[in-house]
Amino acid sequence: MTTEQATPTNSPAQARSDLDTHGIAIVTDVLSKTEVSDIRQRLFDAVEASEADGVPTRGYPFDPDLHNIRVFHLFNLDPVFVDLIQKPYALDFVRRVLGDDFLISNFSANITEPGNQRMALHADQGYVLPPWPTQPLACNVSWLLDDLNEENGGTRYVPGSHRYGHGPAAGESRETFGVEAPAGSIVIIDGRLWHQTGENRASDGYRAALFGYYALRWLRPQINWNTALWPETVARLEPSFLHLLGYYTGNTEFQVPNGKRAPLRAPAELDTGDKFFALAPNEKHRV
Repeated sequence: MTTEQATPTNSPAQARSDLDTHGIAIVTDVLSKTEVSDIRQRLFDAVEASEADGVPTRGYPFDPDLHNIRVFHLFNLDPVFVDLIQKPYALDFVRRVLGDDFLISNFSANITEPGNQRMALHADQGYVLPPWPTQPLACNVSWLLDDLNEENGGTRYVPGSHRYGHGPAAGESRETFGVEAPAGSIVIIDGRLWHQTGENRASDGYRAALFGYYALRWLRPQINWNTALWPETVARLEPSFLHLLGYYTGNTEFQVPNGKRAPLRAPAELDTGDKFFALAPNEKHRV
């Protein structure tokens, strides 16, 4: 295992190089202090809104304890999250990892409290049986709303593990390195990279981050947006954004249209007329 690590940078070129080499890139100064403060407050408001909607914010099976506050279905809770998930600067990195044919699989938050333990070592595409293809199937973009460091449970990772061709076995441990970056940064993670939430040993304060998870379009998303989004949320979202969620189509895209009695039909302008055979390997979608 290489002991070289990605370092925080405001250079897109350096970030792209780190992403290729280490499987992770840390880009600073993406959000201003004012933006960070506003989004962070909206996130804590979203915690209450999620609980009120009956979606718990603690006690999920992938967390080792009750000190992680998770917020899902963010698009229902505040329009700011719709804007954030499709920021062009972040999507440029997603396209570098996945190409053009991806969807938003999830957008969630994790607010760690003092005392939270390390999450299990995992890769974000760990649900795919090995051997993995050389092209990543997923990409995660983290938006840091607090400084990330060793003390407050910053993300830890195994540099270069995105080239192993498989994820860690259950209970497997490796030497990991912690991400240190200021609030307002984004952290781009190749879906094959082995990583985990660190242990929060800070004496006080929360550590908040948002996680935009993108996957190739033919993969089932983590969130079923067709059932999770409120009707009033769907009504205010642009059709192009709903398409980015995979809301209108399955993995045959527009080749199999919905019938006249179906409750939803895709706007005609979204169909680009691509006539490749959707169920067969081809150069455009090769993994």
